Amino acid sequence: MSKTTALFLFLMFFAHLVCGQSLKLATYQYADNNRIANISPLAHHLTEKLGYKVEATSYATVHLLIEAIKNNEVDIALINTFGYLLLESSSGEFPMDPLVALQVKQGTEDNYKTAIVAAYSSPITSLHQIKKYAARSRLMLVNIRSTSGNLVPRLALSSTGLAEAENSFQQVSYGITHRATIDSVAEAKVELAAVGSTEYFSFISKAENSNKIRLLWLSPEIPLGPVLVNKNIPASGREGLINALLQLHESNPQALMYVKDGWSEAKQAEKFIRIDSSYYHPFKKQIGAGVNLEKILKQFLN
Repeated sequence: MSKTTALFLFLMFFAHLVCGQSLKLATYQYADNNRIANISPLAHHLTEKLGYKVEATSYATVHLLIEAIKNNEVDIALINTFGYLLLESSSGEFPMDPLVALQVKQGTEDNYKTAIVAAYSSPITSLHQIKKYAARSRLMLVNIRSTSGNLVPRLALSSTGLAEAENSFQQVSYGITHRATIDSVAEAKVELAAVGSTEYFSFISKAENSNKIRLLWLSPEIPLGPVLVNKNIPASGREGLINALLQLHESNPQALMYVKDGWSEAKQAEKFIRIDSSYYHPFKKQIGAGVNLEKILKQFLN
């Protein structure tokens, strides 16, 4: 970046603050939780640490958050992994960088995975048997922009030769929430479902559910989504923001707890760590991703 461009961005940012406008900290809604209560303590903390106002806002869907990011309406964004990969794959550049992500404590197992399950009455007993019964089976996923409840199960199914779920199964539907999705397969309303592992382990922990579903496949760990920061924020401001997030677990553990409570996959996270786009490269290569990932992202870009 040239000195002239850097100065221009700094002046634009400074004018933004002088005019009384705040920085926008944004995320997306899950079910009936817009997560404003989860990120507002973080917004207050950043306001105190950075010296200018940070306001929390929420978009009704991941797709609307993505559009706001592309339209340069967001300064700081908490987005899921699928949403970030969709941003990366979209045409044209977007004005944000992945700089920070929540890290789960070292050695933690079964934090954020996908569980593909079958109704106990179904003859399907493994992931690779699904192809044999797909044409007469109903599949329920969670949400169109869900990482563990849509992207990862599609990658897993693609690795078995089921590259286009809508053309392979009798029916593909969405349960909207992980709980509703696993309930639907437990009640045999569908033969197959894919949900986040947190919901799966919670469900099977109850004795009365032991003979309602059968686990077919559990994915590798999924990396938590990034915190995106607008490129127009000057370097000094970006570093101040990053440092505030990196120190959050020590300086304001309660604000961190509120953030974690908004995402089931973040429950076992202990702190923010610094990242860049390469952080997601291992995930892109796992479970037969590659070309399959590109096709799936292209399917859900709009």
